[in-house]
Amino acid sequence: MTIVYLDSAPENHVPELGLRVVSVLNERWNGWLRPLATADAFGSFLDAWRRNDPNGIWGWATEVGDTLVCSRSDDDEPADEFPKVGTLPDGRAIFDLTGWTWVEGAEA
Repeated sequence: MTIVYLDSAPENHVPELGLRVVSVLNERWNGWLRPLATADAFGSFLDAWRRNDPNGIWGWATEVGDTLVCSRSDDDEPADEFPKVGTLPDGRAIFDLTGWTWVEGAEA
């Protein structure tokens, strides 16, 4: 499984703070990776960051129709929305998390 990380300090590039993705699109967004992941994987990623950085604005992931919405704990920041791009064989939705500053990680 591939893990991607937020573009942040290298000490945060540890598996516990990475996003476990289904795949990464070949195309880039402003030079950043475009990971595809399930809502559960993204929710686990946000949970880990809330534990690591309780003063951050890490929100919660919620599936709303064909969109994954990431709310924010800071009302000044708008929610992020990510489109559904497919499903896994077990029926779980896969979302395109383009728009955040994702960087390459290691294989798990």
